[in-house]
Amino acid sequence: MKLSSRVRILIASIFICFSWINPVLGETLDVTAIRPYAGSSISKQPLDVLSRMELSGAQDNWSSYIEASPGKKRFAAVFSFRTKQKKNWDSIQLDVNTIGEAARSQKWIFKLRDFKNKKWVTIGNNKKAQDWKWHHQLLTVNKNVANYLSRNGAIRVLYWSNNNLDVSNIDLMRIHLSEASNQDWWKPSPQENLSWQWQINGRLNTDIDVDMFDVDLFDTPKQTIQSLKDAGKIVVCYFSAGTYEGWREDWKQFFPFIQGDHYTGNKPPFAGKMADWDERWLDIRRIDLLANIMKSRLDLAVQKGCDAVEPDNVDAFTNHAETRLPLTGQDQLIYNKWIAKQAHIRGLSVGLKNDIEQLPDLVGDFDWALNEQCFQYQECNNYNIFIAANKAVFGVEYQGRPSRFCRQANASHFFWLKKRKTLDAWRIGCENYR
Repeated sequence: MKLSSRVRILIASIFICFSWINPVLGETLDVTAIRPYAGSSISKQPLDVLSRMELSGAQDNWSSYIEASPGKKRFAAVFSFRTKQKKNWDSIQLDVNTIGEAARSQKWIFKLRDFKNKKWVTIGNNKKAQDWKWHHQLLTVNKNVANYLSRNGAIRVLYWSNNNLDVSNIDLMRIHLSEASNQDWWKPSPQENLSWQWQINGRLNTDIDVDMFDVDLFDTPKQTIQSLKDAGKIVVCYFSAGTYEGWREDWKQFFPFIQGDHYTGNKPPFAGKMADWDERWLDIRRIDLLANIMKSRLDLAVQKGCDAVEPDNVDAFTNHAETRLPLTGQDQLIYNKWIAKQAHIRGLSVGLKNDIEQLPDLVGDFDWALNEQCFQYQECNNYNIFIAANKAVFGVEYQGRPSRFCRQANASHFFWLKKRKTLDAWRIGCENYR
């Protein structure tokens, strides 16, 4: 793994009270009823098994899923949801985890009811699923969203197969509704010739003459952020979206089983230890467990006045030896896109940290990118896709001569720094080599 974005300093944190945080701009709905009309039966587990994702790989735990069993020709059933809130929803996301035959043998299709036009609209299928491996998907509809809600707030999902070859098991099925943001957010471009500072350790030096500061979300006071903004600076707030840092007090609020300063158990969503750092990877498939804490961090960024956020450690799927989880690229895409969406509905700009392998898949979801050491590892050409999309690319090198990599960075319209690994106030900015 590349160098982490910072040295972890274990300090006593002041407990953060979240009572002032703005309400989440969205709602999560659970299945209220299932009505099969083609198929012999659905197993009798309670509906609440569909409210959490528990299975992955080839795991089989009968009590954790509902079985969809075809009849003579196929399976078809309507899953019902309901919201009591009348809002201008911006998107509907169907969050599902299923297992069954691959599409070459048996197609399983998700449809959403369009109440306005009185028809079913296909939103997803099992095309990318493997034979009898759990397949987690986040299927998003962000056009004509009002058409998919009835007058009384009902949402209906049709799940059906094209034949009767075998069953499909459903471990998770939920609906996430997101409310449209009335705010615009920071969208930096390569043409702006931006200068910046990245400091998340030590006493923050606010006297550096740069356009943007990237600072720690928790440790930077609201007053400091406001002072920077009053001086015309853009403020980006850093937090880890993919690891457990035991010194962040908010973990105890959302996971009451955590006792003491650090949690060392294996309850989901906690996974393997990150090499060289006092952190644990998170099971990013478990958005059902991580949603509340990550949303609260984004709400905190709004409350403190951050213009943007930098979610770190969003490449867990490339670290199988450490996570000890069968995470896939699709799992990571779902989580990263979810993080970006949650930032945007709060009016926050969001940057993609590293995750070079998925730049083409995520350039449309993130507003800018931040990289560590791409000149050292000869990976910088991958970021041309962000430049082509008129999205800024920021980065740092911990080794090498600025006189060499800065000229390359400037020629590529990247905004680059030389930093110490401690990520304290010291910097050499490539703007000095233009």
